Amino acid sequence: MELRILGSIELWTGSALADLGPARQRSILGALLVDPERPVPLESLVDRVWGDRPPAGVRNVVHTYVTRLRRALARASTDLPEPIGLVRSSAGYSVSADLGAVDLVRFRRLLKSAQQDSLRDQERSRLLQQALTMWRGDALAGMHSDWAGRVRETLRQLHHEALSQWADTEMRLDRPGAVLPDLRAALLADPLSEQLCERLMLALYMEGRSVDALEHYHSIRQLIARELGTEPSPRIQQLYETILRGEATAPAPERGGDPQEAAAPQLITAARPSLAIPHMLPLAPPDFTGRERELDMVRQTLTRPSAAHPPAVLLVGGGGVGKTALAVHLGHRLHSAYPDGQLYASLRGSGPRPADPHAVLGRLLRALGTEPGDIPADPDERAEVYQLALSGQQLLITLDDASDDEQVRPLLPGSGDTAVLLTSRGRLSIPLGARVVPVTELSHGHSMRLLARMLGKERVYRESAAAAAIARYCGGLPLALRAAAQRLSSRPHWTLHRYAERLSDEDRRLDELAHSSLSVRASFTASYKALPEDAREALRCLAHLPVAEFDAHLACPVLGKDFATVEDACEQLVESHFLTVAEAAVGDQPTRYLLDGLQRSFAQELDKGRIEEPTEAAAVPV
Repeated sequence: MELRILGSIELWTGSALADLGPARQRSILGALLVDPERPVPLESLVDRVWGDRPPAGVRNVVHTYVTRLRRALARASTDLPEPIGLVRSSAGYSVSADLGAVDLVRFRRLLKSAQQDSLRDQERSRLLQQALTMWRGDALAGMHSDWAGRVRETLRQLHHEALSQWADTEMRLDRPGAVLPDLRAALLADPLSEQLCERLMLALYMEGRSVDALEHYHSIRQLIARELGTEPSPRIQQLYETILRGEATAPAPERGGDPQEAAAPQLITAARPSLAIPHMLPLAPPDFTGRERELDMVRQTLTRPSAAHPPAVLLVGGGGVGKTALAVHLGHRLHSAYPDGQLYASLRGSGPRPADPHAVLGRLLRALGTEPGDIPADPDERAEVYQLALSGQQLLITLDDASDDEQVRPLLPGSGDTAVLLTSRGRLSIPLGARVVPVTELSHGHSMRLLARMLGKERVYRESAAAAAIARYCGGLPLALRAAAQRLSSRPHWTLHRYAERLSDEDRRLDELAHSSLSVRASFTASYKALPEDAREALRCLAHLPVAEFDAHLACPVLGKDFATVEDACEQLVESHFLTVAEAAVGDQPTRYLLDGLQRSFAQELDKGRIEEPTEAAAVPV
């Protein structure tokens, strides 16, 4: 059980997200969890949630929200040894729960533990990484009162303190590259933080990138002059001078006190740049939307310590559903949990020429610092060198678009220190006992939110009905939504209404959902070509059915085959994400399947011969 406010206000029981009701109701819980050991008087609770603009009859409103929230908490925690409750006393309202279940409490405890003088830096880094992993965005997200803003700023500074301490620790461990992405991400949200700027400059320098460190100093100096009309602090200026002389080194451990007043960088006569840590992930998509449940499932699995087996997750879904975007977004969010770096390989399993795992091993070994001349040509020897290079390292390996077990097996680690994140259109044989996480289409609400992020809120909200129609025609498929947004962005003179009308023509829909390299038809065609001939024939014939939902009995006359053969073909189409299961088999009632949306449009194009049939030799990728 987890009560979370370091991001949106949430209650998780196991892998389930509890329904806590509307935003104001969740805000009541957030206001109580900031300091869960102290009751909050009614007047203070009103101020925290509504500020100086409470509604009429606010006392009754609070009582109503508290009653509903109490019921929601009781429902969500009914199976727990100690159910969560809301308690009212003469001192005010408070949450009755294990304090260790509150993410802010755990964060503070970990931060305090990491500040012990007797700790070794390896253990200090581990504790700080655990603390930083709890942050999912701005604290108390969704609360808009002045009080929430003040608390959010205080907690942001606390996050910066933990991040700075972790950066200092990693630099003392000679791993400066591990902190660069997290520092950059934090500076995007708070570009005037000299505390973080100092760490970024020093980490760049220790990584052997003195020019980048000096350029960052000039950037922050210009920003401070423009925004504040002053110069950087003496500490930043001193660090700039020591980098110019090549004399900066990692900061000494802090011994308490204000983190802003930590010891200045020491001076030494020479500095040795550390070996670069691999960070092979592509850029994270800036408009990533939704997937909260999948994000949490993967985070819990990949950050779970394991002595014997590497933690592993397999993301499975159809073409264009957003598996790669989810994997890359996850990799960036979990960066601090893997101090030795992140490896990434696109295996091109859905294309005509999947990547050769022998060649991929060579690329990964070079990223791990192995000299090209030391990489064996023999496949078995290369795999052994790879396993040795991974041994004892806390890495995340992301293998995107895997085709089959033979391609994946040589790339897997042999110990529990390294985690693995795989994506595939088909179900592999669950390597390493990986947790399988299905990736399905976005909900309509998330589809609308993604359109708004790509096209701009004003354009979408101005024609909300047309935007909703576009989202429906895209069927929640991120690839289709991105193609639609790219087409509309390249045609700013088009109204959303006009584009929605074009999408309403089912014969043209797949033509409309293509722009540059984004093409729903091309993505579906890659999955189609990987099917055996009987499944391809079944998909073509199923387009003749007058209804979208059917069972194998109904499809038998259309396909001209017996029930078992038709059922097998339908199950292959389910595995390839062309059909979905509308209703599982119960008793004598067979499974009911659904061919709808863009998949139905694709099947109808096949039936009309608009898509070239693959030769038998090209049907299965090699």
